[in-house]
Amino acid sequence: MAQLKIILRRFVLFLLFTLLIACETRFEDNTRILVKGSVKDQYDLAIQNAQINVYTSRVTSFLGGEQEFLLGSGFSDSNGEFSVVSLFDKDEDFSVEIDAGPNHSKYVYKTSTINYEPTNLTFDLGNRILLELTAVNYTIYRISEEGNNIQYSFRFTSEFCSEVYNEGVLNIEDSQCNTQQFLNGALNDSTPDIEGDFYAPTGTEVVFIYSVNEAPESTETFIVENNSNNEFVFSY
Repeated sequence: MAQLKIILRRFVLFLLFTLLIACETRFEDNTRILVKGSVKDQYDLAIQNAQINVYTSRVTSFLGGEQEFLLGSGFSDSNGEFSVVSLFDKDEDFSVEIDAGPNHSKYVYKTSTINYEPTNLTFDLGNRILLELTAVNYTIYRISEEGNNIQYSFRFTSEFCSEVYNEGVLNIEDSQCNTQQFLNGALNDSTPDIEGDFYAPTGTEVVFIYSVNEAPESTETFIVENNSNNEFVFSY
């Protein structure tokens, strides 16, 4: 019996060791890639210190859970140019993210590298545009009697751009770049007033669509100005 326990204990230890080895995350050995390009805003001004991160994701458990791994990272220089040397991974969810902080839109490059390697192991992203963002503060309040209600929606340009590439060719159908975004709401007796904010690219148009007491929709438009006083106030 004692010998059987020893054998079982050794078997369990061997099994645990095998599982640890199987779960170890390994990337392409002795392979490095170069991710390069430049980043500017919509006014053709270089953006300095934008962070460029290279990611991959892997299944990390037998239950199918995925984890994101950072393969490489760097920053754009005073001319907006960047050149990042990174590890490489064969994966369906290989991506490069460019983030210049809350005052600019974000950009993501996505591709599958399972059967694709770029020429000279270089991902040339070219010139990427990160839109300058400005906060829009809004206030909607009721001045009419109780029982009146409003349904509303703000339509504005999204601050996010995600481009999907198939073997170096842009897949337009799967990409979403600065599309139209909606912020919807409804006010009534329980909540007659609201204050809030959202970010939109400077110089773009915001459309406010509303209907009071289920009447036909009406619209108002305004341009997001390059300042901190983008205040939209509406009463019903």
